[in-house]
Amino acid sequence: MTTRGTRRPRATAAAAGVVGLLAALLSVAAGGTATAEPATLKQTYQCVFPLIEEDPVTVDISVDLPTEVRVGETIPAQPVVSVSKVTKRAADGLATVGSATLEGTAKAYVTVGFPDGPLDIGLTNTLEKTTIPSPSADFDVKANGKTPDLSFDQPGEVPISVNSLLLTLTPKDAAGNKTSLDTFESECHLDPADQNKILHTIKVVPGSTESTENEDATEPTDPTESTQPTESTEPTESGGGGIPYNFNLKGNSFIKAANGNTPLSGSINTLYDLDKGTFTADLKLNPTTGSFSILGFLPTQTDIKFVQTAKTTGTLDETGTMASHSEMDVYLTSVRPFGIPIGGGEKCKTTEPSKIDLKGTNFVPNKGGKLTTASYKLAGLNDQCGMLGGIISAFMAGDGNTIDMDLTYKK
Repeated sequence: MTTRGTRRPRATAAAAGVVGLLAALLSVAAGGTATAEPATLKQTYQCVFPLIEEDPVTVDISVDLPTEVRVGETIPAQPVVSVSKVTKRAADGLATVGSATLEGTAKAYVTVGFPDGPLDIGLTNTLEKTTIPSPSADFDVKANGKTPDLSFDQPGEVPISVNSLLLTLTPKDAAGNKTSLDTFESECHLDPADQNKILHTIKVVPGSTESTENEDATEPTDPTESTQPTESTEPTESGGGGIPYNFNLKGNSFIKAANGNTPLSGSINTLYDLDKGTFTADLKLNPTTGSFSILGFLPTQTDIKFVQTAKTTGTLDETGTMASHSEMDVYLTSVRPFGIPIGGGEKCKTTEPSKIDLKGTNFVPNKGGKLTTASYKLAGLNDQCGMLGGIISAFMAGDGNTIDMDLTYKK
């Protein structure tokens, strides 16, 4: 077979655009100058995306291909049209990071069953710039391409099969800038694996005379990448369901009654349900030391420990607005005005958990963001805080306390 075509950089899968590439790739391997007939193929894939892990994509490929050609006959370039159906879930994920449009390339891995042995090739198409629907909904991504000229040097049946896809996608915001996802690659595999892969079969018949034109024809050198993509790894089960996102946190809490600040650090590990826009999380705050004033003038260092009493829950919508609810006991393990211990202890804690509601905007799951509270309340202390526990409690308990924290995504 002799073929002429162009190559583009390797692309990987990402929901929209799978179709375009496949179609173009397949038809590249298939054309013919004899009477062409419509050839169509519908396939379903599972594609791995940055925010939502695996998600289904349906691809419809359409191209006019000849059913029969002669040996040595050149098949001119044929137009290809493909449409891929992308789910609302993928649209939700893209919208979460502020995506307004999607563009990129797609590569289809195709097997052309030459009479003298199959040849695996990879072909690339450019996807049409697509607007991501708002509010989120299923949407189509269209691609138009052309096959390169090609010819066959032996008679026989030539099935053309589409095996897998790789996409390279770039989501952009309304201003045309890349989102925090940047340009990402995603791999798509057939699901189910045993579905039909054959787009079309061409019958190559002997020519009226054996042309010497093709005697020295070589196997196509374009593209050079003929290796099938490795099978994508199944996403790790998170146990509780949802997509895991883990963050480091750093911030500060102002305690109104004690007129002082406590630095905060720790982590929060979340499981995000993209379909519902909700999450559950384990919040861990590291032990810390706050600087307060007792009686309004005694500078006091207080060692503090936090213990989560219930799972953190919350919501994150497609605009990046986050709200969370946490409950935790607050322990005062040591209270030291002028460095002199006067109370506290390992069992000294608030009589009921503090309920902390954090909110933030422009939060990006694979990046992070800033969260704040309007106010939260510290309950009074129990009777395990020493002789001066009552005094300490009076100057710690109350509402009007605030938290500011930054969450930074960790891989």
